Amino acid sequence: MRAQSALEYLILLGISLAVLVPLWLYVSSQVGTTRQDLQVTYARLAVDKIADAADLVYVQGPPSQISVVVTLPDNIISTRVDSKEILLQLSTPGGASDVYAVTLGNVSGAIPTRPGPIRLLVKSEGTYVNITEGG
Repeated sequence: MRAQSALEYLILLGISLAVLVPLWLYVSSQVGTTRQDLQVTYARLAVDKIADAADLVYVQGPPSQISVVVTLPDNIISTRVDSKEILLQLSTPGGASDVYAVTLGNVSGAIPTRPGPIRLLVKSEGTYVNITEGG
C-alpha cells in the first residue's frame, strides 16, 4: 500500500514538473525580450527628448539654453553628438543597435554612457547647439 501511494506521488510530481518547466522557460524568455524592449524604449525617449530640446534652442538662437533630464538605459556602448545627429549605440543580444534622432541644426557635445537619470544642458551657440552634462 505504501509503495503504491509513493509511486502515485512520484507520478504526480513528474506530471507537475512536465507542465511547469516549459511554462517557466517561456516566461523567462518573455521577461528577457521585455527587458530588451524596455531598454530600447528608454534610449528612444532619451534621444527624442534631447533632439527636441536641441531643436527648440536652435530655433530660438543665442543665448537660449534649456536643461533636460533623461533616463539612460544600462546597456549603452557609446554615444555620439555631431553634425545633425544624436546617437546612442546599445548592446543587445542580437548585437549592437543604434538609436538616433536627426536635429534641425548642427549639434556638438557629449552624452555620458552611465545609466540612470542624467541632467544635460542644451545651449545655443549661434550656428550650432552644444549639449553637455550639467545645468
